[in-house]
This record gives sequence, C-alpha cells and structure tokens, in this order.
Amino acid sequence: MGQIYSFEQQKLPSNLKIFNGKLFVSKDKFKLGKQSLRIDWKSGAKLVMCSPIGIDKASDNKNGGVTAWIYNTKSISSTAVFVFKDIDGKEVGRSDFKLGFTGWRCYWQQFHDDIGIDKRVQIKDVELIFPDIEDGGTVYIDFLEFSPNVSWQKMSDAQYNVNRTDFSLIPDFMLYRNSEKKVNNVIYANDSDIEIISDRLTDWYLGNNIQSKGLFTDIREKSEFEFVSEGLKLSEKIKVNYSSDGTPVGYPLYPMCSPNKIDGEKIYQFRNFNEKILLPLALDFRKNNNEESLNKIKYIYDWFNNQGWADGSGLGTLCFEKLRSSGYFHSFFLVKDKLDDNVYQRELNTLYWFTMFGICYNLPDHAGEVADNLRALAIPKLIYALSVKDKHKRQIALTAYKAYMDNALGIAPGFFGTLKADFSGYHHRGAYNSAYYPHALYAGALIAYLLHDTPYALSETTVDNLKKGLLTFRFFSANLEIPSGTVGRFPMKQDVLQDLLPAFAYVALSYDKPDTELVAALKKIMNNTENRGKIMDYARTVNSNLAYTATLGEMKLLEKVVSLNIEAEGDVKGNLFMPYSGLMVMKEANLHFNAKGFSRYIWDFESSDMENIKGRYLSYGQLEYFDLKNKKKSFNPAEEKFNWNYISGTTVKVLSDNELIDRGGGSSGHRHFSDETFLAGIDGFENVSMFSFRMHDISYDSSFRANKSVFSIGDYILCLGTDIQNNDDKHNTVTTIFQSFDKAWKEKIDNGCILGDASLLYAVKSGDVVLDRDGNHSCAYIQHGKAPKLSGYEYYIIKNQDKALAEKLLTRKSPLEIISKNNDAHIVKDHKKGVVCGALFNIEKEYVDLIVKKVNIPLAYILNDDGNNINLSLCEPNMRRASKDHMGLLTEDDVIHEEKPFDTKIVLNGIFNIECIQKKVDVSYNKQRNETYVTISTIRGENYNLILKKQL
Repeated sequence: MGQIYSFEQQKLPSNLKIFNGKLFVSKDKFKLGKQSLRIDWKSGAKLVMCSPIGIDKASDNKNGGVTAWIYNTKSISSTAVFVFKDIDGKEVGRSDFKLGFTGWRCYWQQFHDDIGIDKRVQIKDVELIFPDIEDGGTVYIDFLEFSPNVSWQKMSDAQYNVNRTDFSLIPDFMLYRNSEKKVNNVIYANDSDIEIISDRLTDWYLGNNIQSKGLFTDIREKSEFEFVSEGLKLSEKIKVNYSSDGTPVGYPLYPMCSPNKIDGEKIYQFRNFNEKILLPLALDFRKNNNEESLNKIKYIYDWFNNQGWADGSGLGTLCFEKLRSSGYFHSFFLVKDKLDDNVYQRELNTLYWFTMFGICYNLPDHAGEVADNLRALAIPKLIYALSVKDKHKRQIALTAYKAYMDNALGIAPGFFGTLKADFSGYHHRGAYNSAYYPHALYAGALIAYLLHDTPYALSETTVDNLKKGLLTFRFFSANLEIPSGTVGRFPMKQDVLQDLLPAFAYVALSYDKPDTELVAALKKIMNNTENRGKIMDYARTVNSNLAYTATLGEMKLLEKVVSLNIEAEGDVKGNLFMPYSGLMVMKEANLHFNAKGFSRYIWDFESSDMENIKGRYLSYGQLEYFDLKNKKKSFNPAEEKFNWNYISGTTVKVLSDNELIDRGGGSSGHRHFSDETFLAGIDGFENVSMFSFRMHDISYDSSFRANKSVFSIGDYILCLGTDIQNNDDKHNTVTTIFQSFDKAWKEKIDNGCILGDASLLYAVKSGDVVLDRDGNHSCAYIQHGKAPKLSGYEYYIIKNQDKALAEKLLTRKSPLEIISKNNDAHIVKDHKKGVVCGALFNIEKEYVDLIVKKVNIPLAYILNDDGNNINLSLCEPNMRRASKDHMGLLTEDDVIHEEKPFDTKIVLNGIFNIECIQKKVDVSYNKQRNETYVTISTIRGENYNLILKKQL
C-alpha cells in the first residue's frame, strides 16, 4: 500500500501544487486515516501532481490506473478533468469527472482500457483541471492511489465512465438510471388496489393481520425478537451526531469491494449496517413504536448518503453490493412514511439506482433474468414502485414492474437465467439448486402472492411457471435433498427444499382458489416428521444478509395454507429427464436415483478457492442414490474419509488431493464444457427409463473419453460403459460402483461377482472388481488400469436386494440381452417386458433386426411393445446453440443464443400408423422395403412419445 496518498502528514506532499486555488491538509473530511487534501478552487484552477508515487508501475501494467475518493461540498452542473502527461509534458489522455453531487464519491479508472492511453506510453504527471465557473468551490481528495491493478469490477456511474461492454456480471446501471420512465398501455388502478398490495407486504413483514398461530410461528417470533435485540445492541455504538452545517458526523464507510484493513486501519463497510442494524431498527420502530430507533435510521440514511450511498454513486463498483443491501431496502418500506419529503425522495432515488428499477423500462428481447437480480432485488423493486408518490407515475412504475416480472419469470433461452424449459434453474450458466435458483423461485412466488387479484397481478403463464418450477423442484429432491450434481460450489448444502416451503404457500394462494396440487405437495412435506427438525431450523433462522425473507408473516402464511382442508399427496414416483441440468431423476417411494453428466451445453462442476475444491468429478456419470427407508445415501462429503475420486457411478482418473484440486486444465479452472453433444435421457414409463452420455474431458486431459449409459428396468438398473480411454500412464482409471460408510461385502461367483452395501446389491459381469475397506468406510470400483484403451464395464444394481435376481442377471437366463455395447451404440432388450432401450451414437449404423432401424442424428430411445401398441419415446439431445470450452469464454450473445430445432428422421422396420402426443409428425412408407419413415421436429433435448400401430 506504499503508493497510497492518505495525507496523514502535517505538510502537503512536495510534488503537489495548484494554480488559481489553495491546498490544505484538512481534518474536516476524511475517508482514510484522519485527514485529506482540501482544495479550494477558483475558476479554471489546476492541481498538478508531479511524478506521483506509483505512477511508473501503474503506467507499465495492463490494468494499471488511478483510484481516489473525492468529496464535493456543492453540487454543480460542471465537470472537472483529469489530464495525464508523458515524460515530455505531452498530454496522452484525459478523463472527465462530473461534479453534480455532494458528499463522497469513488473514482476508478484504468489507464489503457478506460482512458485510452497507449500501453507503450510512460505517464509522468497528472493534472486535475477544475471548471471555468465564477464561484469556484471546495473539494477534498483522500485515499488517492496510482495502482498497477485497478479492479476489473469497475463500473460507470454518474460522475465518470469506464470502458465496459460486457454487462453480464456488472449490469449497465447508468443505462437503467437514465431510462425514460414510460410504458405502453399503462395499467390504471385505484388507491384501494395499491393499498391491498402494500397491506399484504406490511402483513408479510409484521404478521399482524394473518390469522394463524402455531409451532413455526412461535419459533420465528422468538428468533425475530433475538434478531432485533442483537441489532439494537449493535446500534448502541451509533451516535446521532450532526455538525453545525447539518452534515452527519460518522466514521468512513466503504463498499464490499474494500478489504477489512487498509494501511493497518480497520475498515467499516455499508454492509455491516445493512445486514445487522437497519432492519432490526425498523422492526423495533414498527413493532414497539420506538422513536429512538426511527431517529437512528434517519441519521444512518443521512450518514450513508454523505459517505456515497446515493443515487448515481457507483462506489467504485456495485458488483456485489446490490446483493447485500436487503436491510436498507426493507427498512425503507417500513419507515418511509416517517421521513421528511426531501429525504423520502432522496432515498427513493437511491432505491431506484441500487435496485436497477430502470430495467423495467428496458426489457430485453428475450425472456429470463439473472437469479441474483430476482432473489435480491425483486422485492426491493416492488418497494420502489409502491413508494412513488405521484399517482400516475406510480401506475406507470407498477405497470413496468409487472411486465418486468412476467418477462423475468419466463422461459429463458440458451445459457441465460433463470427458468429453463424443463424447469431447471440457472445461475452461472448452469443448473444451480443449492442456492440462487431456489431463492429466485421464492422471490417470484412472493411477488405473485403480493400482486394477485389486483390489476398488476402476474400473468397466468407466469404463475403457472412458478407452480411448475416448485413441483419440479419437489420432484427432483429426495425428500428435502437436491441432486449432488446440481449443488454448484456448495456440496454440503443438499437439504434445500425446506427453504422453499413458503413459496408453495404463496403460489397456492395466487390462484382464484388455493391450488390443491401445491397445497397437497406442501402438506406431504410438512407432515413428514423426519422434516420437522429442518423446518424448525429454517423457522429460527432470521437474518438480512442477502435476500430478507425471514418474516413473521411468512410463517403465518405457511401455517395458514397447511391448515387448509386439502388432503396431502401420496408417494411421488416416476422418472424425469432434465436436459438443461444434464440430469436423470428416477424416483420410487423409498428409492431415489440421480444420473448426472456434462456436455457441450452442461458444465461439469463449480468451485472457488475454498469451496468444492475437490468436486471435479461430480458430473462424470455420477449415479447417486437415496435410500429413504433406511436413511442412507451414496454421496456423503461431510464424512471425514469421503474420497472424491470414488463418487458412485463415475468413471475417473484417480488423483492425489493436490492433483484433484489443481486449477489447471481450462483457463477458468472450473465450469468446463465438453465438445460432445450427446447427453440424453428418456422418462420412459413408470418403471423404465434410461440415461446416456458421451464423456470427453477437453480441459484436463483431452485423451480421456468414455461412453456411459444407465438403463433402469423394473427391479434392476444396468450400468454400461464402453470405449473408456486415455493416455495417462501415471494414474489408474476406475469406474466406481459405490462408496459406503456402512458394512459392505463382496462375493465372487462363477459368472462375475456380487457386492452389497447397506441399501443395494450390485452384480458385476466383467472387469477387475476391487473393494477397498478402511474400517466402516469402503470403496468398490472396477479397475481399468493406466492408459486404458477401449475399456468397459457392465454391472447391475438390484434395488430390492434380491440376490437370486442378481445371480440371474449374470447368466444366460438373464431377462436382459445386450444387443450393442460399442462406440456405435448402447442397445439393450428386456425380453420379458418387451422393452428395447437404445443410445445411438453413430448415424451410419443400421439395425435390421430392430424396429428402430436407422436415424439421421444421434439420439436415445425406449421402445415398449405390450403386444397391442408399441410406444416409442425418444430424446434427440443436441441443443444446437453457441458454446465454448468453459463458461468464462461465453459472450453475451452466446448466452442468449436460442436453441434450434432439427428435423429428426427415423427409419422403422415395419409399416405403422404413427401418433404423437406432443406435436405433428410426418409419416411416409416404402412397403416394398417394409419401412416407415418418421420425421419429427426436435429441440432442447425434450422427450417425445410416439404410438406405433401396425397396419394390417
């Protein structure tokens, strides 16, 4: 930090001088330390910084530039200019800084990217030229630094511009701020309509007018009391203090991007007050009529504003600030009617800026929204719209807000968030069920409830999307736990569904009558005594650290809906393929399986420097199980001995911990894609489904490939792998059968071997089967050796632990015939059930003895012949949209690239009449060849069901 100018010395730095003004070291204002540089400037004044400390390194580095905090005492509609000169005194670049503000503002500029200074130029001197106006003024500068690395998170604000074209992570705040506040077809509403929405929101906070009282409400009430008490205790350190000119007196505050210490000095962030103090003060005022708490909030608002928390102020960056400001947003709604008019409007403008409400007037050409913006800002945006005082402007804002939410909760294209066509939920361009998506679903559900039965109610399609999203989330969850392949970087956070239970209640109440399907699903979850502890934990968790939802009204609404006279649903069973998650869900009453892969469109895993650092193999064909009856599961990362190389179902190279956490490979270190498009699944029938993908690691070892399929047929699952290969002669390649923390065993028999863990039997037909034991921990796997060439595996999972079935599956009397297991296809047939399952990789190959003879694009299918009709289900998985090697390379255009349909053509052996439930199909015949030709438009990896009837 040696290059920082903090102006803590008694004297001015000798290399600073001013023309037509005065310089002082002043204690009046400061951002770092206790002093700053005061500049009393007159018309056209010029501050000159000769060879400031750090300018050489800053000039030499690609990301070098200047940062500073600037305090303005009087807002003027004029601009100061930073001028940069080379060693010959020639101007090489300039940067405008507008002075239309009071209080502190942050200034971040990179020399090359933002100011346009040639990378070969050595900057020597810096000048700050003030505007040519009669009165002049006074500014203060502190924490001035010429840094070799100005953060990439920089953003434009009302004072200056940076060069940014990628707004995927840091939105265009200025575009939204300057949007014209107009909409087509304004929805007019009576004051009573607005009052209904405001009253519902107030009751959601306070719970006053929701008639419900139960265990979870009692828990929430006690936890809220503790939350408020702790916030009041912390607020005791805040003293309401104003200087003689009305300026709030308080220590410097910084945004989240700041370190905890600078030059040894402890730093306080706005976040500290947003998360722990503002909302407790607001709740204390509303619940206890504590005027002291109200006065403290008013002071904090003034203090924040003076420190730079204001309309148009970017604080250097708002990259993550908007996500940690819920205390500010929600406190405003609770106390706004007690604010003076000028403060009310000032904070309303600030709310408009921080919530990016202007996006409501600039809807994109496609549906969807980033999950972060939904979970953190959907409710604050509504608070803004409800708080606009002018009736007509409020109607415009609410109309725009409704349109925004309907669009945000629409089905998004490509990699864009949040809702996908299969009701996967996206964040970071992939399925993310541990966080982000469930929070976004919650926010959307709450908005649906608050607006329902008013002129601004969300559309029927939107409410149905929320309903489908919730029911799908319930389906892919094993009781409360999400599939481990969709945890993002939070592998310890699988129990999630309890956090979404209030959303079921909100959406159920958003229909004309409470939705019976949602209520039934909610009651089934709530009635399960095993879930009570987790739901109680949720009820007692009260904070405002991200998206504040932990209100008393939330618990009351939940209990109100659960008390409705609607019967709980029965056991949820069936199969579901989710192409946008690369996930196959196979669900029975007591057994739940998830199969997970990655592809050109589905990334492999996410990690950070400290989170999920060993999770590289989560999508390498993981076959996860939950034994709900015996409370066992296959993925147990919380266990000390859990080995991340041996995740059930995966085919991997066994690496040391240091190698496993290596962030080499692709330049992003995680979120890698493959170059293979084949990742398919078939929902099939009640007890028949399949999953298949071609695995190729293009990031860590491009020689590593495998074809992996899972066929679930009745009481057993066949796991089939072929063409496993890589050139790594240092590490063993294995396919994990299971990893167990209970008793496991292995028995060799004539035709293979049988293994068991606490829940399942496994019958392995071929391969070198290893069972490693260490106390109660064991790993069973098939050893493919080092640098395998076209290796494979074939093993069965017997769900009901029927050993006779396990043995039979390994003999010639097996009901299952494997027709093809090679690089052309994986095809199996259960003769007893009349079921054929196929994953067709090679479109040149014909199958003259099967009904599905040939296809024109790789696809998967299940054919079920019950003796009368033949049901053919198919999945053509190629999304046909943009992709890159890893997420970091995706451009904004790539992200919203629409999936394209394809005319899939199937040649059938035999003459059939064809019906398709989902869409029209074209059918033609060649009776001489005894062939039927079917053409169907396929898209997005969806499943299609065809009924084949033989022509007589």
